Amino acid sequence: MDLVDILRRPEGKTLEFKRDLSSPEGLLRTVVAFANTAGGTVLLGVEDGTRRVRGVADPLALEE
Repeated sequence: MDLVDILRRPEGKTLEFKRDLSSPEGLLRTVVAFANTAGGTVLLGVEDGTRRVRGVADPLALEE
């Protein structure tokens, strides 16, 4: 399955879109939920409603 196919699917028990990492708690909750079930896919840099791919600017940069 490629990225375009994944973007067409609705969010649910095994798919979650996260616009950015401004709220790491939300991402961590999703990862824990996926780990406690059958797994899943988290796409960072994708808006929930529009599924617009925004990307994540320098995700490895340390916040000051």
